Amino acid sequence: MLTPGTHAWADAMLPALVALALLLLPGFVPLVLIGLRPTVAAAASPALSTGIVVAAGSVAAALDRPWTATMLLLGTGLAWLVAAAAWFGLRAARARWWPGTQGDRSLSSTAGPEREGPAWASATALLLGTLAAASIVAFVLTRSADSPEEFPQHPDTIFHLGVTQWMAENRDISYQHGTTFARGPVTSGYPIGLHSMAASVALFTDVPAVVAVSAIVLVTAGVIWPLGVGVVARIAFGGAVVAGVGAVTSVLFVAFPFMLMGFGVLWANLYGQALLPGVLALGLTVTAGLAPNLGSTDPVGRGFLAAAICLPGLALAHPQAVITGILFLAAAALVAAARRARAPVGTPWRRLPVTVISSALVVGVVASLIITPGSMKATGAPGPEMSVHDALQDVAGFAPRVATPAYLLGVTVLVGCLAIVLWFRSALWVLLGLTVLVTAYYLNTAVDTPTARLLTWPWYNNAIRIAAVGVLPAALTATAAILGPARLVGRHRSPGWAWEGAVAAAVVAALVIPPSAWVRRDVKWLRPYFHPGVARSWANPEELAALHELAAQLPDDAVVAADPWKGGTYMYVVGGTTMLWPTEKANTTPSLRLLGLRLDRVGDEPAVCQAALDQGVTHALTGGVPFLWGGSRSRRQYVGVARVSNSPAWRELSAAGPYRLFEMVDCADRPGG
Repeated sequence: MLTPGTHAWADAMLPALVALALLLLPGFVPLVLIGLRPTVAAAASPALSTGIVVAAGSVAAALDRPWTATMLLLGTGLAWLVAAAAWFGLRAARARWWPGTQGDRSLSSTAGPEREGPAWASATALLLGTLAAASIVAFVLTRSADSPEEFPQHPDTIFHLGVTQWMAENRDISYQHGTTFARGPVTSGYPIGLHSMAASVALFTDVPAVVAVSAIVLVTAGVIWPLGVGVVARIAFGGAVVAGVGAVTSVLFVAFPFMLMGFGVLWANLYGQALLPGVLALGLTVTAGLAPNLGSTDPVGRGFLAAAICLPGLALAHPQAVITGILFLAAAALVAAARRARAPVGTPWRRLPVTVISSALVVGVVASLIITPGSMKATGAPGPEMSVHDALQDVAGFAPRVATPAYLLGVTVLVGCLAIVLWFRSALWVLLGLTVLVTAYYLNTAVDTPTARLLTWPWYNNAIRIAAVGVLPAALTATAAILGPARLVGRHRSPGWAWEGAVAAAVVAALVIPPSAWVRRDVKWLRPYFHPGVARSWANPEELAALHELAAQLPDDAVVAADPWKGGTYMYVVGGTTMLWPTEKANTTPSLRLLGLRLDRVGDEPAVCQAALDQGVTHALTGGVPFLWGGSRSRRQYVGVARVSNSPAWRELSAAGPYRLFEMVDCADRPGG
């Protein structure tokens, strides 16, 4: 649990390194054994690592074994043994049945050897670009949150922190018990990849859950995301330096990762979207079987196998990442099939793929319209949230809602669209994906009719979610804008890849360094979520310290009733105390609703007393300021908690900060009650 004021950002370095190792190592070795190139394996490994860790944790829980480093090593080792056995089996099968296929069957680049450069050039560019991106993300996060103890003051943040802390405290990161903290013993099917990985970091480094989550957020946004985008850019556009450019452009947009870093409710979404590019790179390996990309890819069979084993981990991270990935992959497959249809006569299966894929897309679209989940389609208040002018301004400046527009970035993306049409036509799928998501954002914010929601429902009709998933194609398009002039300069000079890299680096520096507007804008947007005013605060550092002080006075078996809209539920984060309502969404049963309304009558009304006994209530916490839109809900649902201070059935034990702690001393069905 968290002791407020005991961790600085320097204390998050070890958890961040452990998080990086946990995200990369378990999945990297199997993917390399399959035969993927190291850079592609590194980009895709976080998805497979997530699947391996959650699967190992789930098996451990099923065997009633605690989650420990030993269990992690056993699960990872088993995955590596299976991959090694598959590798030897495939080699033996090829040697016996297809003896002519033992060599490298990778699909070569169409960008040309002058642009590809030596083998080390692309890996070096990717490393440098990822380091630069990580520096930007780290700077923004550490200037927005003063310490890794701070968290976004946003609804549902307590859910993510609570789930992670429950997993760490109980040494159980399993899927089947993943949401026990908030929903009871039966899993809801919620994606727990983020929580399982963060809980593992907390256990292995002995840090509080909130610090472990901060480390995971920093690593996924600052390393995994730019690494994956860089690899996708390398495949889409070819060339030795493009991976580094793609990594840097991936963190120039406020919508992702920075907006989702500030929305605690969307932390799992951030985790899933950060893992998506690595899995998408595997998908592009498969579509290259129809028509080659500008960048070289691994053999189709290896890519397909790798994608199949990584997909469950991506779904555990967040199903929305899978939906978004299907959109991009469908666009890539359609473009590749169309290119194959234009191949010279005599090309095998020249026209069939485009027919099959087009038909499948039509069937898929129709099916999505027919079986649209009602809950997802109805999510969000109906009606447009802004004017047409404001929506177009958001699109032009790539600045959702109230973020500062970045018109230079918008112009860069526009130039990139032209560059793709002129020089990188095999990557037209990027423009298709960008067009769909920009249209979805406009329809969601400026139209939002039932018809518009037929397109926006996969992202819960939410402007921030749609803007976030649109950053991947936008970043790739910006990469094309930078790469275009660099490639023109390098075309007539030798070595071409070196000239191309020098020009691209100069353009990136000119775009990023002089204005430094990206960093200032991101901090300006993100910091208020960690340091809001009173109305938007759930639990500030002083209130957390007060809750920690009160929690220390409680017995281990205490169950505390506190109005969740006033921040009292964070007593679990700082004290490990069991809360009657663990989150603001937990008031779901008749018994809980009765206690919220009439807890002060526990000494007079047998029904209230019985409900309190059934729930194990021993204490109550009053005080605190309700969150901005929680005031009316607090008054409607938890008036009984607020009134315990005037009830003879409750005795005040202590007070700290804005909070007062009471003990239940009478119950209507007890003798003398």
